[in-house]
Amino acid sequence: MTNKAYDEKNIEDYEQVTRILNEAIDKISKNPKLPATQAEISKMTGVHRNTVANRKFPKKRLAEIRKRREDEARAQAKEETDKISELESKIEKLSSELAFWYAQYRDANRDRHDFERQMEKIKDNADFYRSAYEKEKSKVRDLEAQNNLMKELLRDSK
Repeated sequence: MTNKAYDEKNIEDYEQVTRILNEAIDKISKNPKLPATQAEISKMTGVHRNTVANRKFPKKRLAEIRKRREDEARAQAKEETDKISELESKIEKLSSELAFWYAQYRDANRDRHDFERQMEKIKDNADFYRSAYEKEKSKVRDLEAQNNLMKELLRDSK
């Protein structure tokens, strides 16, 4: 074989390894469960770690993937923090509303008890005045009867 044949074979092997490395990097980029490391690329492709390390682009792309993942994790943590603070705010509002409605319930309950006591007093007063009225009415009848009797006696005595 001539040098040209070796050169062509080397170029072909270099391009094949580059394609395999790119495919592995794409898989790592799409799957956040896979670690973005040169060792993982080596494990996925069967290419030695030193070969992966000697190529500059895998290291650069892995750094970009790690940075993107960190940014996504920070954004997700911030989003969760925002959700938590929003929920805490809602809890605070609901607790103050609950306190308001509990106070309304307590006041309404107290007013109901007061109203029931007043109604009981009114009922007792009505019963008392009804019986007093009946007594007085009975007295008036008795007095009218005595008056009529006195009138008859006066007429008879004349």
